[in-house]
Amino acid sequence: MYNLLAAAYLTASLASSPVTKKHPGEEYPKAIQVRATTLTQALAHRIRLNEGQYVRIKRLHLQYLNERRELELSLVGAPAAERDTQLAAAQLSYEQALSDLLYPDQRVAYQQLRANFTAHRL
Repeated sequence: MYNLLAAAYLTASLASSPVTKKHPGEEYPKAIQVRATTLTQALAHRIRLNEGQYVRIKRLHLQYLNERRELELSLVGAPAAERDTQLAAAQLSYEQALSDLLYPDQRVAYQQLRANFTAHRL
């Protein structure tokens, strides 16, 4: 009788336990997660982000890269002007959100980084 009650209690407790949450970023493809981490680390190295900024900017990178991938997939076969317009809008939104997360001195450093940007540095 004791074993039956223990088994029933264990089954009830397992059934009522909450489902574990995914960690931030797990819902994105692995390639996007890796690229977002690389971009965030490179930015943190150059403009000195604090921990909170690092987490928020990595989340922003995940969202932006995923949005960009979805746009590219949905705009296959679309006119080049439409693709450029929509991708530019996504880029502008990203830039504004990033600017909102940075302190004034970091914004200046980021603008200088962008002015000197070359693809091989990241």
